[in-house]
This record gives sequence, C-alpha cells and structure tokens, in this order.
Amino acid sequence: MPKPLPNYKVFDSESLRPFSGIRLVALDLDGTLLESHESDLPEKVLDLANKLKHPKYGVVRMTIATGRTLTGARPLIDRLPILNDTPIILYNGSVVLSKKYNILNHRRIPNTSLYRIIEIASRFKVKVIAYVCNWFSREAPEEYAVGWSSVDRPELEHNKMPVEWMNWDKVESIITPSAIVIHTLAHTEAISSLSSELSRIPDISYTYGGTAYIEVRPENSNKGVALKKAAESLGLSSTEVLAMGDNDNDAEMLSWAGIGVAVNSASPRAVRSSDYKADRGVIEGAIDVLNLVRRAKGLVSK
Repeated sequence: MPKPLPNYKVFDSESLRPFSGIRLVALDLDGTLLESHESDLPEKVLDLANKLKHPKYGVVRMTIATGRTLTGARPLIDRLPILNDTPIILYNGSVVLSKKYNILNHRRIPNTSLYRIIEIASRFKVKVIAYVCNWFSREAPEEYAVGWSSVDRPELEHNKMPVEWMNWDKVESIITPSAIVIHTLAHTEAISSLSSELSRIPDISYTYGGTAYIEVRPENSNKGVALKKAAESLGLSSTEVLAMGDNDNDAEMLSWAGIGVAVNSASPRAVRSSDYKADRGVIEGAIDVLNLVRRAKGLVSK
C-alpha cells in the first residue's frame, strides 16, 4: 500500500528528502492535472512549474504523459513550461517526442490486429476510433482519426480531430494506428466479451478507462516504457523521476518512476503501483506534489 503524501507545509527532513533529488516530473493530464477534457491548465500549476525551472532548484523539468494525440495536447504543451529538449509522452506511450518534434519512440498497431479488433467490435453496439500518426519530416506530424460505429458518428472526436467514418466491413490496409479507443458506453456484456477477445490478440495491450472505454496500444507500449526512454534521453535514472497519475493506463509509469504518486481518486491498479497517495484529487493533488518538490529542493539547497 502506498504511503500518504508528505505535507509540504510541515518541516520534516526525512519525509522530504526523497523528493529533493527529483529532476523530472511527469504528470498525467485528464483526471490528474485537468478536471475534464475541456478544462484548461490552472494558473497555480503553471506558476509552480515555472518556479521549479529556476537554477536554485537544480532545474526541475516538467512534462506530460497522456493518452491524448498531439492535436489534443498541443494547446496545453504550448502553455506548459516544457523545455525544448524535454520528451513528451503521447498516445499512452506509443509516441515520445520533444517539443521540437524530434522522435524518441513511435510504436504502431499492425493492420492485421486492427482488422481483428474491428471484426470483434462490430458484434456490439460500440464505437471504435483508430488514431494514426505519420512522420514525414521533423515538422509537425500528420495525424488523423478513422472510426467505426454502431451508435453515434460525431464530426469531431474528443481531441477535436475530424473522424473519417467507415463501415464495419472496411479496413484499409494502410492504417497502422498508434492507438485505438473502443467506446463501450458502459455495456457490461460488451466490455467482458471484448476483453476476452482482445486478450487473444498477440500484438496489442490494453487498459480500461473506467467503464466507458477500452484503450488499445501496441504490444509492450505503455507510459512506463515511454517514461524510461524519456529519462534515459536526458541522462536521468528512475530515482530522479516523479510521476503522478490516476488511472490504469498510468500504472506502469507510476511503478517505474522513483516516486510514483496516485491522486486520491485513482483507480485501484494505479494506487497499487504507487509509492504515495495524495490527500487531494485532481489539480489540488498535482499542486501539492509540485509544492513538495519545491520545498524539498529548498531544504537541500540550504
């Protein structure tokens, strides 16, 4: 079981010391740093992140690790004080890139696996969206979304990307997505049956987004693997990395980081994977973590 997150307002050198060596803070977005997909970054978070960049704190880098696409995350990336060479984790770890679009890692789901997923999903009243990310240069990538649905067919999905809707019997051979989201609409039978079938596909991994959707990724692709690559590119060890998240897709990241912190409303798997659990939830928990790192750094510098 994780320990309670130390109170940064209380001077306790022993509880603060593990946080003093942190040089990279990786935060999940939705459910950790943001209350909803439509919300904006809190000014307090931006203020703390900017303060931690000061040399007196040893330049603590900040990044995000999200299931969003670059299109969905870009407005937030542009606002956060992320250094140009600091890796950003997108597509639940399938894509790792710098702010200047230099690629560290890019994994794809094979077209044969996509075809199998669509065939399975077509038996249920669900919606499937596959996200494709293509790189042709070091300019911004080409991203697009392709969908299949037995329910609604919105023009834009939640990343504000247009969706090209197809019939269930059509899967183009050129589509090798970096991520797939199956919107289950909380249908218990669909979730159970889909999970059973997905577990038989060798080239993928998946996690649950509550009861609303299933997130599918390439095999051995997750936020933990991505965070390890990001840290190595900066010459950092796991003990110098803190990660914070709230859901199953954050579990590997929380486990790999030297300090993993779950928000107080986190899923059971995320909590089990963490070293600490915050007293507070979305936004407030992230603010407490940034304050804690800042206080610990100040303690060591004295």
